[in-house]
Amino acid sequence: MLRLTLGVVTGLLATLVYFGARGTGPDATGDPADYDPFLAEPLPAPPLDLTDSEGAPVTLERLRGRVAALFFGYTQCPDVCPITLAQLSRIQEELDPEGERLQIVFVSLDPVRDTAEVLERFTQSFHPGVIAATGEVESLRAQVLEYGIGFVYRPRAGGAADSVAPSPGGRLGDDYLVDHTARTFLIDEQGMLVAQVLPETSSDVLKRAIERVIDG
Repeated sequence: MLRLTLGVVTGLLATLVYFGARGTGPDATGDPADYDPFLAEPLPAPPLDLTDSEGAPVTLERLRGRVAALFFGYTQCPDVCPITLAQLSRIQEELDPEGERLQIVFVSLDPVRDTAEVLERFTQSFHPGVIAATGEVESLRAQVLEYGIGFVYRPRAGGAADSVAPSPGGRLGDDYLVDHTARTFLIDEQGMLVAQVLPETSSDVLKRAIERVIDG
């Protein structure tokens, strides 16, 4: 349990330190229309070293030249992950259906179950240009922490969560949930992190934020 507490607290602290306490979330004013997801100052996006569902590397260098909408989750996520990807896919269809200016990137935090084949099937429900990627658990943990993202594995039937990667025949088996921080990060064409969008944000606010980044 100590490992769980440290992991969650570390992720939350990293989020606050990295992005700053701006007081502009949807609950700050009571009016979601006033929510400003943009950082006070753009920051260099933390590096990525992942592999997509086709075996190709996913790095910031690969994303340069297009705006990236980056989201961390897992394919068996029951709510926020498919909802967010559907939201982003609708926005992509409206703003950039050919994928010339916007790239959606979904990073799985569950590499044990989210194999290349699973990721490929999962993304078929969304915009055809979505990149789905993952990596080894410990490498993922170090990379996503730079974005203020924490995650742990929790048995679906109940019980203590664990930060250790599930393994065949292990305590978690293959029926577990992944508790994770949910944010959509917007990275501009030069690789600068410019905004973090909360999952409860309306599609209109998210669309306006992406338009603003695309328009420069």
